Amino acid sequence: MLPDKLLTKFDIKRLATLLKSFFLMQGRSSLHPSRTTVCDLGRSKIILLELARRPDGLFIEKFELIKNPLQDSQPSLLLKPFFDSKKFSRDNIRVTLKGHGVIMRFIRFPKMKREDLKSALQFEVEQYIPFELKDCVMDYAVVDENVKAEDGEKMEILLAVVKRQDVDPTVEIFRNLECNLSVIDVDILSALSALEYFYPEDVAGHVALLDIGTEISTLGIVMDGKPRFIRDISYGTYDVLKRLRLRTSMPEDEIEGIFDRNTEENSEVVTAMTESLEGFIGDLKVSFDYYREQLHAAKPVGKIFISGGGSLHPILLRVLSGGLGIPAEGMEVLSKLRWDDTVDAEQLRKHQAFLPVALGLALRPE
Repeated sequence: MLPDKLLTKFDIKRLATLLKSFFLMQGRSSLHPSRTTVCDLGRSKIILLELARRPDGLFIEKFELIKNPLQDSQPSLLLKPFFDSKKFSRDNIRVTLKGHGVIMRFIRFPKMKREDLKSALQFEVEQYIPFELKDCVMDYAVVDENVKAEDGEKMEILLAVVKRQDVDPTVEIFRNLECNLSVIDVDILSALSALEYFYPEDVAGHVALLDIGTEISTLGIVMDGKPRFIRDISYGTYDVLKRLRLRTSMPEDEIEGIFDRNTEENSEVVTAMTESLEGFIGDLKVSFDYYREQLHAAKPVGKIFISGGGSLHPILLRVLSGGLGIPAEGMEVLSKLRWDDTVDAEQLRKHQAFLPVALGLALRPE
C-alpha cells in the first residue's frame, strides 16, 4: 500500500511526510533509510536514538536519554551539545508529537476513488475536529476500504490533525539546531509501529497499547493488524507522583525515582498508587466500552501492552490488569535488538520503557 499524499505541507525543506500510520509498513521488508536518527521530545525526558539495519539485525548505534526536570520550553538548549559535538547527525531527523493539539479520528465515508476522497476531506473534515482547518496540518490514511454499514458500503479513514501552534515550535527547535527534519509523526502511531515489529502475532489479533506520558496517556486498539481506536486521556506519571507526595512519607528523591526502580514497594506506596490509578482505570473502561459499541467487536481485546513512564513497574501493571480484567504487560524490545559497544547497555536497560516510541519512529518508512 502506498502512503497517501499530504493534503497540507510545511514550508520547510525536506519535511516530506507527516503522520504516516504504522499499518502502512505492512509488506515492507527493509528499513529506509538504513540508518535513522530519531528524537522523542517528551515533557520530562528527551530520547535521542540512532538505529541502523545491518545484515545480522537491528542495531542501536547511539542512545541518549536527556532529563528535562524543569520541562524546559527551549529543549534546543538541551539538544545542542549532542549535535554540536557531531555525536548525532543533523540530517534526516525524525520527531514525534503528543498533546491536546493532536487529534486522531476514525471516520467513515461512502466508497469513492482516492482522488475524490481527498477533495471530500477538504470540505468535510472541520465537522470532526474542534479547530479551524486553516490553523492545522492534516494527513489521513485508509484503514479499511470495505466496511459494510446499514446505509451502504463505506471506507474507514484514520484522520490525523495537528494544530500549527503545536507543530511550528517543534520545527523551530530543529531549525535553530540547523537540523533537517524528514518526518514528524504522532507518539501513539510510532508506538504502534514498534508493537507491530516486536509483537507481530499479537498485532494480528486484538490487542490494546497504552502509551503513558507525563501528563497525557494515549490508548490505541488494534484488530487484525489495523488500528481501530485511539483516544487521549489526561493522566500520566505526574498524577502518580502527586498522589505519592500526598499519601506517603517517601523522600522526594525516592518518589522521583520510583519508575526507575521497577520493584515492589511497601503497602503505603501500593495503596497510594492504586488510589491514583482508580480514576484512570475508570476512563480506560469507558474508552473500551465506547470502542465496542462503535465497532460492534465480535471478540474481546485479549491483552494490553504498556509503553512509556512506569510501563515496567510491577505495581502499575498489576493494578491495571486487575482493574481492566485483561493481562497487562510492558513492551520488552531489547531481546530483538543489538547495540554497539559504545552504547551504555545499563542505561538502555534502565530506560527500556521509553524506547517503543523512538524505535517505532525509526522503523517506519518515509
